[in-house]
Amino acid sequence: MTVLPHHPVRERMLAQDLLDALWQENLYGMREHCRLVAADDTPLAALAVDLGTAGTLLWLGRRLDGPRPLQLGAGDDRPPVVLQRDGSSMPLGAAAALEALQSADWWPGRSGRLQTLFALAEAQAARTLAHEPAILDRLAAAPRSLLSWEAVCCLRDRPFHPLARAKAWGDATGPHAGFDAESGQPVWLHWIAVPLHRLRTGSAMEASAQPLARSLLPPDELDRLVARAEAAGAQRGYLWMPVHPWQWQQQAHAAASGQAPCIDLGSGIGAAYPTASLRSLVMHGRPELHLKLSLGVQALGARRTLPARYLHNGALAQQCLAQLRARDPWLGQHLLLCDERDWWALRQHDSLIAEPGELACVLRRYPGDLAAGTWLLPMAACAALTACNDLPALRRLSCTDADEAWAAFRCIAALMLETGLRCFANGVMPELHGQNVVLVVGEAGPRALLLRDHDTLRICPSLLAEAGADVPAYAVDTATPNTLMLDAPAQLLAYFQTLAIEVNLYAIAAAIAVAFDSDERTGWRILREEIARLLAAGTGNRTAEIARTALLDAPEWPFKQLLAPLLARDTASTGMPSALGSLRNPLRESGVPS
Repeated sequence: MTVLPHHPVRERMLAQDLLDALWQENLYGMREHCRLVAADDTPLAALAVDLGTAGTLLWLGRRLDGPRPLQLGAGDDRPPVVLQRDGSSMPLGAAAALEALQSADWWPGRSGRLQTLFALAEAQAARTLAHEPAILDRLAAAPRSLLSWEAVCCLRDRPFHPLARAKAWGDATGPHAGFDAESGQPVWLHWIAVPLHRLRTGSAMEASAQPLARSLLPPDELDRLVARAEAAGAQRGYLWMPVHPWQWQQQAHAAASGQAPCIDLGSGIGAAYPTASLRSLVMHGRPELHLKLSLGVQALGARRTLPARYLHNGALAQQCLAQLRARDPWLGQHLLLCDERDWWALRQHDSLIAEPGELACVLRRYPGDLAAGTWLLPMAACAALTACNDLPALRRLSCTDADEAWAAFRCIAALMLETGLRCFANGVMPELHGQNVVLVVGEAGPRALLLRDHDTLRICPSLLAEAGADVPAYAVDTATPNTLMLDAPAQLLAYFQTLAIEVNLYAIAAAIAVAFDSDERTGWRILREEIARLLAAGTGNRTAEIARTALLDAPEWPFKQLLAPLLARDTASTGMPSALGSLRNPLRESGVPS
């Protein structure tokens, strides 16, 4: 395994995410072995973790009053983690800190998988930091380009998760370093011809008219593909479908890939640029058109393929959200949708549920009627700090000091919170994390939200019925845990608490606190004030009281655990492993009266 040279920023970043996850999940009861050592006259503190015979692990930084205990390395130049043993002290990098933790008497045993995933995360963090100057140069050259901001998102990745950067590309030969957003390099599409009788689709476009090629390619490249199809005998009776080149390489080497009926049309036609999600690509010269492709890379414990039932459900979810926008004038104005109804997949089974989605794609169209001067900013970029603790997204929103940054946060939070509460009142909840939600920014700042990736829209049928809405006919695999259709309103609201607030908005607040040397409790105070304001206005049904009790009054909130479920899973599937734990209600600790 490659040993990376020491890099203070990378080590602090990885150590912070590791501590955040371990503390909030209380993995293996870690909190019971911790004590906070702090002087009364200074914000600096140490979190001492008793390892037993292996010594004591000290996490050093500034004390926080909220869901996380420390901001590592804040206010001084000490190393963020130190191991004390036998009267000596040794500074540790993040990987060594994880190794020390696994030697604790109370840790159940070393996990080679955990160490491997952390090494992958460390390598990707090093790559991202190496590309940071180029990422910021591209942003400076095109500050309103969605693609520029997609690369900025990579500076943070999924907040508070030490393994988010761990992308397992398998054992395929050949380079894959250029297949990420950091590189800024195009991916040249591979093309196959799929027999029409072996096709699944949700598109109303006639497959024999080659809607994918005609939508994605300029005329000269389309002519080249036509010539290849003619030479291969695939001009009639086939759909020409793009495939990620890495995915095709994997399929070509798989003994039972199911791609046998397809005709290989080769690569090098159609340039597209990776976004932060890897499998979604921006077409060259067509920023309003994204192509989402199956990609068997493992990230967050899941393979990024596109099972046909996901694509089917996504189209139904988009229809449900469109109906909601029509019923609710506020959402009609402030919640926009990408169009993801056009999808295609190789049919490998008779049952939709059984389709693995190894060869599938979706066209994602962004709204073409945005007001002049409007630009798009992924919410994930708002939490992305540079190596020198600058916050490009907030700077771009004209924030020069803490007061202006918190005012921008209030504006963003108000949009997010009202969207979530109105969706909850109507029995649905999108996945409102930073990668799925895009801010629509006008001259006066953020004015609306744009949703993408609709296939994870959660619904509560009883609340939908109360709102007078139709229940989407989701295709659900009953052999796996169902998280799309939820019986209890509290279960639906939990996705708002965990993803919209604990992951998305909290990450932005934490980044503002670092960038502007402020207190992240200000963010929690703002969130409580905005939630209280919105609930006071009411939602017209019983959901307002449910939300008030769960958000403001309950002693605990649900918390999305990731590490323990990931370590408990032997193999990767298409769903991210997770479970719900609990943490103290952060809004009750914000110091704001109810």
